[in-house]
Amino acid sequence: MTLAHGKTAAPTRLAALTGPGPVRDWTIRVAAFCALLLAWQLAAQNVSVAVLPTPRRVWEGMAGLLERGDLQLAWGQTAVQVAAGMLLSAVFGVVLGVLIGWFKPVDDAISPLLNAVFLMPRIALVPLIALWFGLQDTAKIALILSFSFFEIFFTVRNGVKTIENEFVEVAKAYCIPQWTVLRKVVLPAITPYVMTGLRLGLVYALVGVVLGGFFLESNGIGGLIYALGSDFRTAELIAALFTVMLVGLAVNLGLHRLENLLAPWKVTR
Repeated sequence: MTLAHGKTAAPTRLAALTGPGPVRDWTIRVAAFCALLLAWQLAAQNVSVAVLPTPRRVWEGMAGLLERGDLQLAWGQTAVQVAAGMLLSAVFGVVLGVLIGWFKPVDDAISPLLNAVFLMPRIALVPLIALWFGLQDTAKIALILSFSFFEIFFTVRNGVKTIENEFVEVAKAYCIPQWTVLRKVVLPAITPYVMTGLRLGLVYALVGVVLGGFFLESNGIGGLIYALGSDFRTAELIAALFTVMLVGLAVNLGLHRLENLLAPWKVTR
């Protein structure tokens, strides 16, 4: 029976990967992408190249940026800024989210202030950040922190509140100390919330780093986009914007896979 079961399990798994569902989905995606390129090509033929270049011109612009090294330099600077900002956001966001979500009196005291800051447009902090930290990388890291911290914090805090209702009552019934419950029950259970918070934080970190290139020192991918737009180099500008999309998608997919690995009980597609 084990042999028979083994013979049927492999084809079943193979069919799940190559069956009509995945094939149909990828066919639809490729067809939609081709239709978008065709519509783009037709639209670009009727307007100025400075307004909307053709896909071929954008591809040539991408090749030019890579050949000169402008794109590699910009993303190298941006990677350092985003990594530092996301590290600070992750540490403070997760730690404060767990502590404030777990201890209700602290939540009642601090959350109204954090909600008020969260509802304020973060771009309004740029003059204050420039005054405190200057216009260099430190200011950009602070701007990234201001954009990404709240997404991580509120996601983790809300996750802790949800976990408490689902899992903690049994532990409390056995009079297990709060710190033990927090370490053994809550922290493993909020892993999906932490990963979701990091994914959301990354999206806003990219927003912050691009805006930092506009309003602070003009380096990194934000500075490159600003310079290309100022010089009306539209093809290269669109190419640089595409790289932001691709990097965001790649990192988001990586975090999604990591979430499925660390929290296999909550696997999502």
